[in-house]
Amino acid sequence: MAEMMPPAGAPKGAPPAGADAAAMRERAANAMMDKERARYEAMAAAAPKPTKPYSAKTVQTLIDTFNETIDKLGGQDLPAVEVDLAGAERWEQPLPPAIFVPLTALFQAVDQVGGGKFSGKYTVEPGELVDDNGLRMAAGQLMRMGNDAMLAKAMQAPINASGGQAGGEMEGAPAMKGGPAMKGGAMTRGSMGDEDKALMESM
Repeated sequence: MAEMMPPAGAPKGAPPAGADAAAMRERAANAMMDKERARYEAMAAAAPKPTKPYSAKTVQTLIDTFNETIDKLGGQDLPAVEVDLAGAERWEQPLPPAIFVPLTALFQAVDQVGGGKFSGKYTVEPGELVDDNGLRMAAGQLMRMGNDAMLAKAMQAPINASGGQAGGEMEGAPAMKGGPAMKGGAMTRGSMGDEDKALMESM
């Protein structure tokens, strides 16, 4: 049987096409991770400095309320945001990225789901999170969101082929708990886009 020969003109020792494809996928994945890391760092850098130290208890209450709200909106038990406050009674720094980024991402996502039907209904600007009152206000908004059955339904709606949600167009929004974003629409890990999953992993 004749020995198979490489196509004419093919360089000797050239890697098989499969290896080239794998290398391209790896480069694309690394580029996406770099993009999401930069996105996460930019969001984290937007956390304002408190006008006076936060009460660690108020920070923890915000974190607990966020976790409860995400579980209600997602219709499932999602990975919890956890922040080590190191036993401090007061927190003099900006909110830790582990809570500030997913909190900001959640409010951005709420503005976009359901074709924008909830835009402006639940609003917390990052610049308002500068003292305990601002954190309490955010926690109150989260509690209201968690009790909104229509919002939960919109958050859990499947994503259609065009990248929007059934019943309304939506641009990909940052991911949620644990740091991925609840991006791209329905709050289920399986429905997230690749960029959303990458951001969540980076958080």
